[in-house]
Amino acid sequence: MNNKYSAGQKPTFTRKISPKMGLLGFLGLSGFLGFLPQFFREEGILPVPFPLIFFCFFGFFGFYYEGKMSGTMIDERYLANENRASAMANKVALTLIIAVALLSMSAFRINNPYVMLKLLIAVIGFAFGLSLFLQQYLLYRFENGE
Repeated sequence: MNNKYSAGQKPTFTRKISPKMGLLGFLGLSGFLGFLPQFFREEGILPVPFPLIFFCFFGFFGFYYEGKMSGTMIDERYLANENRASAMANKVALTLIIAVALLSMSAFRINNPYVMLKLLIAVIGFAFGLSLFLQQYLLYRFENGE
């Protein structure tokens, strides 16, 4: 094997990437492709809503903050901040999913299962991308004390 680290050894510095890779977050706009079949639907053909999951690509905006943290030493404080950032980001994403599901059923009274499916797929994809982005953003904030 030509690995940089052996099985028991962990990296001591974060990986080096360019902050310009954060522009890949615009791939999240491809999630709107899930709404296109609705405009071109013929009678009897049910469009597939699964391209909506591409909203998760908004998480690639986190590469900007990961790039700004390139070469940072991984120590106990870094690992504690990383765990804290992950917990906060996942809490925000889960709250978003639950809030949209409850609001759509109660306040907006969406009873059509197909509309509800499209909504939940889009929200879950977006919440996943938001979680990925927030993990990197919060880690950057915690590490730099901003």
